[in-house]
Amino acid sequence: MPTITRFLGFLLALAVAATAAVLALAFLVTPEPRTFTVPIDPAVLSGARLLSPPPVAASPVGTDAPDQPSDTRPSEAP
Repeated sequence: MPTITRFLGFLLALAVAATAAVLALAFLVTPEPRTFTVPIDPAVLSGARLLSPPPVAASPVGTDAPDQPSDTRPSEAP
């Protein structure tokens, strides 16, 4: 079966050559830079609202944040 092996080898070599040619074109040719502008409908902007900030994550129980005192109870006057 050397004929089938040679044929498959030829197909493999052809595929490698085609892949190398495509990769060479992809890396050697720099595309022309284009800027995309999309118009925004004013009706979309008029109905927009401000986003609320994300909620602050609570600190785990038993640990204090470094910028807060450990005892937050009001001190008793003597």
